Amino acid sequence: MNSIPWWYTEIGDNEKNYMLTAFNNKCFSMGPYTQEFEERISELMNVPYVTLTNSGTSALIISLLSIGIKPGDEVILPALTWIATAQAAALLGAHVVLVDCLPRLPIIDIEGVARKITKKTKAIIPVNLNGRACDIKRLKNIAKENNIYIIEDVCKGMFSQNNNCYLGTIGDIGCFSMGMISLLSIGYGGFLVTKNIDLHNKIRLIRDHGVVRNPEEYKYLGANYKVSDLLASIGLGQLDKLQEKIKRVCDIYKIYNEALSENSKCNLLPVDILSGEVPLYVEAYSEQREDLINYLNVNNIGTSRFHLPLHSARYLDSPDNFPCANELSKNAFILPSGPSQSLDNVYKCAELINHWK
Repeated sequence: MNSIPWWYTEIGDNEKNYMLTAFNNKCFSMGPYTQEFEERISELMNVPYVTLTNSGTSALIISLLSIGIKPGDEVILPALTWIATAQAAALLGAHVVLVDCLPRLPIIDIEGVARKITKKTKAIIPVNLNGRACDIKRLKNIAKENNIYIIEDVCKGMFSQNNNCYLGTIGDIGCFSMGMISLLSIGYGGFLVTKNIDLHNKIRLIRDHGVVRNPEEYKYLGANYKVSDLLASIGLGQLDKLQEKIKRVCDIYKIYNEALSENSKCNLLPVDILSGEVPLYVEAYSEQREDLINYLNVNNIGTSRFHLPLHSARYLDSPDNFPCANELSKNAFILPSGPSQSLDNVYKCAELINHWK
């Protein structure tokens, strides 16, 4: 029996043809394909400034450098997300301040954010995990009252919308990933979006060591966060299939949601598709998670457990307890998903879960 992977996306002939054209045109460094990709994202997301970079983590680091994060500044972020969000701030010497997520929902508790703000708070990073929007209107009001930047981490929320605006375009800067567990995948990659021309100009320089060229000036602290046109060309090929990808991941969520609606031992974590949220993958919750994962594994079906809560990273030195993050980390997991996942695989997985005793 062939195994069903927990995640499946394809980079196929269309992307290969784009990349071979870039190769034949000797576009090995950053150039016209990168520019074309940035322009297409700008048009699709209705945001004026886009900067392609080599990973979502790099996008987060660049964003924090662009707003002047320095040692001793505080950066608020959710206690349950991928560690890269916290590492980006910690690597710059900032103090990471964690806030619990909502009960059985892996997005930041906005009221918890308000309680954690101090005079040292420089930025808030809401993570739009799996395409979910937090209460961004309330968050923007809090940030405005306290003169704090909002950096949206949309690495797992690309092309999700809130009130007809794409997530990532609502705060000061949005950071996206194009790694393999992404709606658009190029291997490793990412990009930033902003509506602020001053931030955009800094971001562009920081991507290239913070250097002004011709005449040369070392203006900002930066590094080589550039990306090859070969990878950018793969991104262009992926964009050709964007609507197909969005439809597939939404269809997968709908299938699981309907099939498991009466299952008392395995429930989905909700994603609001009707409001424009795009479920990159499908998360389930079960207090018997390990037994269910083992059962699915015996039947050659892959799953992926939720990440550890960030306060388990000792180097972040977070003294608080986060019960909602702990609960989700212990009991939540990801079912077979992805923009190229077979719907037959999804139906099979759901059927097996419903037969699990």
